[in-house]
Amino acid sequence: MNETPQKTVLIIGNDQTSEMRPVLDSVREIYGGAQIVSCSSLVAIPNEVTFPDLILICQNWPDEFVRHTLSELVSRFPISRFVCCYGVWCEADGRTRTIWPLSIRVPARSISSRLQLEWEIIRGNREAFPLTAGRDEIFLVEAADHSFRLDSEASAPLIKVESGDYDYRIMLEEMLVSWGGRIAKDTCNEDADLLIVDLDPWEKSVNQLAPQVAGTPIIGVMGLAHPETISAAKLRGIEAVICKVAPEQELFQAVKRSLQLKAIP
Repeated sequence: MNETPQKTVLIIGNDQTSEMRPVLDSVREIYGGAQIVSCSSLVAIPNEVTFPDLILICQNWPDEFVRHTLSELVSRFPISRFVCCYGVWCEADGRTRTIWPLSIRVPARSISSRLQLEWEIIRGNREAFPLTAGRDEIFLVEAADHSFRLDSEASAPLIKVESGDYDYRIMLEEMLVSWGGRIAKDTCNEDADLLIVDLDPWEKSVNQLAPQVAGTPIIGVMGLAHPETISAAKLRGIEAVICKVAPEQELFQAVKRSLQLKAIP
């Protein structure tokens, strides 16, 4: 019987910074059983690495990699999938630099959902998109065929949303209801299975985070979260911080994970 070859993920760059360590954790979680090879640069890639399924570039600052990096990688590994995971200091690179195509640039804070998508492509469960794909093509691929459900066996989780932005709160509540959740409308969090808190603006909300009922998981949402902000939020009992502009599946995955952990005795 022929066995399925072991998948390989090649990581290039520093994956040990505060922003990239969660990226490495996501790789290990999603690509369980795959061989993970980490290299600081192109010249450090071992010769025995010949056909990596995914090449993940960890970019911590602008101009960390030279302009011809991608062309060298494509020349050496023409059938690999590529993702450039970038930190907050590289946010403007899409406008000021053209080293990495838009199709492979993904913020570190949103990498989990993209890694899941790439894993489905690698396994042949989703159609691949090219390096030349535009923003609209990427959106259609990420949004296609997703069916998010939180309810199971006629049991719908009760979720409370706290936000000073009325329109944003209504949008979140409607999305949670579409996933099969119920919205807690009262001011008490005691019966809620999950609490989602809008942390914007952080300078104000950090001083207003009230003590929560023990056992109720909390997810924070922010427009832009730096690593130190995420760390500070977690110290205050926030299980996960999700970017407001991240793909929908990223918030869903965080909600699903928190509810599953809560259900464990």
